[in-house]
Amino acid sequence: MPLRRQLPLVRLLTFAACLLIGKVLVEILLNYRYYFPADFERGEFLTGRDRYFWQGYHWAFYPHILVGPFTLIAGTLLLSEKFRRWSPRWHRIIGRCQVVSILFVIVPSGLWMARFAASGPVAAVGFVLLSMLTGLTAVMGWRDAVGRRFVNHRRWMWRCYLLLCSTVILRLMGGFGRVMEIEAHWYYGQMAWTSWLAPLIVFEVMEQWRGRRQPTHRNEWAA
Repeated sequence: MPLRRQLPLVRLLTFAACLLIGKVLVEILLNYRYYFPADFERGEFLTGRDRYFWQGYHWAFYPHILVGPFTLIAGTLLLSEKFRRWSPRWHRIIGRCQVVSILFVIVPSGLWMARFAASGPVAAVGFVLLSMLTGLTAVMGWRDAVGRRFVNHRRWMWRCYLLLCSTVILRLMGGFGRVMEIEAHWYYGQMAWTSWLAPLIVFEVMEQWRGRRQPTHRNEWAA
């Protein structure tokens, strides 16, 4: 497909994805009324957690849900080429805040919460890997930005963003399961893996395809 035809399609898909992420994010924020104070009957992720919630789980849960939306919004903004060109300085500031938030809040709280995955050890391992890879991609992206390897930096931050978007995909898959009345234990267990592994595989395949079509890349930004 010629590049001129690809661009409108890519923009349309990007716009649709942003709308979907925004919609799910609003739904997530609306559920916060059941978290402050904790409502174990109506809170989406509090059902059945009353036994151990106040025994340490809350110290991970609350930072995770408070900082999580920021990292998702910041990631969406940072991947915007228009925003980076408009203000490289704010791109760097927000990027640093995002990496710090991921490494010092999202990753440790995610690792702690993974121990209590409702779907069992299979889901727990999936969430542990998700947290570790999110931290790794953030570190690699930051390292390449410091080293001015900006093409690699952008790739790593795309991976990090897709991993952060797993929370959006989890809710979409959970909603699909409720609509289809899927109550199988395996369905909710595989969500912990599919929510981040599937987008990551698609991204890597697309990167390989792009690399074959465009063997040379410009590796610098005006910063």
